Amino acid sequence: MASEHKESSVLSDDQLRILEENFRTNRHPEGTSLMLIAAEVGVSEEDKWFRLRMAKWRKEQGLPPTIGSVLD
Repeated sequence: MASEHKESSVLSDDQLRILEENFRTNRHPEGTSLMLIAAEVGVSEEDKWFRLRMAKWRKEQGLPPTIGSVLD
C-alpha cells in the first residue's frame, strides 16, 4: 500500500521546478500564494511538499528540525 501512495505523489520535472522556484522565493506560502502555486502546479493546497521541503532545507543547513523559543 505504501507504494500506491508514493506513486500518487510523484511530481513531474516541471512541477518540481515550479515548486523549487517558489520555495526559494517564499518558504512559507500561505493563503492566496499557496492557492496560486497549487493551481499552477496542479496539486492540492494541502500537499505536504512545502513542509517536507522545508524539513529537508533545515537538515541541509544543519538546523534543528523545528524552531524553538529563544528561551529554550
